[in-house]
Amino acid sequence: MDDARRRALSLAWDCIQEGDLKTARFVLQTAVSQHASFADAWYLLSLTTGDRGEKLIYLRCALEAQPYHEYAWRDKGVLEGVIPDGPAPAQPDTSDPVVARAQTPSCPLCGGALAFDVNAGDLVCHHCGFQPGDRPAMDYRTGYERLENALLQRRFGFSREWQIGERVLVCPNCHAQHTLSGSTLSAQCWFCDSAHVLVRDVVGSFEEPDALLPFQIDRSAAAWAVHERMLPELRTRVVRGEIQGVYVPLWAFEAVVAINPASGVMSFEPVPVGVYTGRDVLVSGSRQPKEAILYELMPYDLSALVPYDRRYLARWPAQLYQIDVVQASITARAYLKYAARQHVLGYPVPDVELARSDTHGYNPPDTPLWRASRVEIDGLNYRLLLLPVWLVTLYLDDGTRRPAVVNGQTGEALISASFIRPESIIAGPQRATRQDMLPIPGRLRSQNR
Repeated sequence: MDDARRRALSLAWDCIQEGDLKTARFVLQTAVSQHASFADAWYLLSLTTGDRGEKLIYLRCALEAQPYHEYAWRDKGVLEGVIPDGPAPAQPDTSDPVVARAQTPSCPLCGGALAFDVNAGDLVCHHCGFQPGDRPAMDYRTGYERLENALLQRRFGFSREWQIGERVLVCPNCHAQHTLSGSTLSAQCWFCDSAHVLVRDVVGSFEEPDALLPFQIDRSAAAWAVHERMLPELRTRVVRGEIQGVYVPLWAFEAVVAINPASGVMSFEPVPVGVYTGRDVLVSGSRQPKEAILYELMPYDLSALVPYDRRYLARWPAQLYQIDVVQASITARAYLKYAARQHVLGYPVPDVELARSDTHGYNPPDTPLWRASRVEIDGLNYRLLLLPVWLVTLYLDDGTRRPAVVNGQTGEALISASFIRPESIIAGPQRATRQDMLPIPGRLRSQNR
């Protein structure tokens, strides 16, 4: 920063401190008219007005000039209601079990257990048969939030990556105390059998899902799907099986990706350019089932999503995410850039895909053109979904066990070699992962005309 700009900043700051906002504005507006990328001057301009809209304009100009301007990000977050004004609260100790609060879904007529019934396709009271029929409609593309907001909260201490070992829950029905694992979102009371769905805990360590996909495959159909998938020699060795339906958390991301050609690079390759809109890029939020297993269960039809309603989780176990959105966004970014390259090269991109955390498969082709090309992501947004999975354990005649899983919507089933090596699939679709490929000549010739 040269001396003239330093003197202008010093004078403007002194005027702001003394309450002479008119002089400060004149000095700062003169400075930015001469140096449009003067981020600190744009930031100080936001302090000279009480108009919210004007403040936001100045702060955006500061961030455009200097994307990592901490004060501008903080003030913008406060103005937009993303973070509160003031210091972040002290972080509590989570080495001991954390107290949590839950809700018990019940029938409004008889007080009986209200839960989702797969065959009815709706919420049903298992005591009197009442069906609320109040499931709201949902545009399955909605519910996204800006990742920028989550990053702001993390940066300024209003959220963090929690490592919760256990949560303590008091049953509101019989007042029994339960200790739940840190990955449990819904459970049943061991004493009175009432269903509980976590709402929050005292440290605010998790956010509730935005939407869920109800089970469409019931227990019998899931068991039959596994039976059909077994090879004859395995089928004769199965002594018994256990099956449990569970909702698994996945983060969904959307963004616009632009591919800009490299300049000044000599290459015989055609220049791929274009804009790709990525939607419904899924990233696993849990450590079980393994990512490789979830990948084989794809795709899910997300048009059947419904807004998150805790009543759907009564009698249905659900997991809390163990991989937070900031971690998941790294995987999503790598996949979105890969998908954009596939798109401009003329290859089909799935409507719904699970991004793999082993992002080496998403590296660009190792050529001078691709190394110099800019692939930029704009406006990464996210939401949290719960998707249905049937978990199956097969007990064999020699005392060993084999895990199997079933897509709770489509009935797609696969069987793994063992619990030690669940990613080793012995019966299932086994979809091949794609790497970046050579361009389709006809497609690129037509793009470059």
